[in-house]
Amino acid sequence: MSMSYIVTNDHVRLAYSDVGDGPTMIFLPGYSDIKETWYFQSKYFSENGYRIICLDWRSHGCSAHTAKNMKIMRLAADLHELITTLKLENVILIGHSMGASVIWAYVTIFGQTNVSKIITVDESPKLINDVGWQAGIKNLNWDNFIELAPLILQQPLTEQQMPATLKNIRNRFKTDHPFDADLGYGLLLDHMKQDWRTTVINITVPQLFVVGDKSPLWAGDYSNYCEKKNNINIFKTLIKNTGHFPQIEDAERFNSEIDLFRNAKPQIAQKQSL
Repeated sequence: MSMSYIVTNDHVRLAYSDVGDGPTMIFLPGYSDIKETWYFQSKYFSENGYRIICLDWRSHGCSAHTAKNMKIMRLAADLHELITTLKLENVILIGHSMGASVIWAYVTIFGQTNVSKIITVDESPKLINDVGWQAGIKNLNWDNFIELAPLILQQPLTEQQMPATLKNIRNRFKTDHPFDADLGYGLLLDHMKQDWRTTVINITVPQLFVVGDKSPLWAGDYSNYCEKKNNINIFKTLIKNTGHFPQIEDAERFNSEIDLFRNAKPQIAQKQSL
């Protein structure tokens, strides 16, 4: 992936890759992850008529590592600056894990004017469980989330092994640009505390929930809740035999599901008429 940069209005340099021509898809990684996690998607969709942009969050990957403004809402502003700086319109936003949270924050702040579709990957709109919500992260509640948050990423998150090609790429970038958990800790806690359910149910563009059917994270079926609350615009698909990283564990199936969704105008029209 070739590297480009923007500098945000709070003076943080963000790295992104930009390949292909055509309608734009922006791929957003999760907490502590890097843009190279989308290697198979970048290659496939850029070769099939799309412009593919993959972003490294501040303090992630090749972007500047800083403690400045490590909040979900600031990451949403960073995404907005990327879109406006590059003068993008009608983008498809794809976010994995925390990347989904940033998309929902972006929609909350900036609306959906420049967004044609949304795809979120293995992420609940509310991570902390309580009396009225049991579809967050397993065993996570308001009493223990500060203690448990750093431990969540230490558990095995995948069902299948990562392909060697991508493993080598990720290892190289993560060695050259290691993630600083101390810098990221405030962002992790801020991410954990968010509740995007109201945003999700009021989204008016088509949104696809991609779920790893063997993801170890979730206490309940958040995607079913979201689909019931916004039946017109929300769709969901299960990627069998995958964990928290279906885009890596079964890239071929994942890409196929994205293809179906981005081309599914008749299906969406039919659902809207129900």
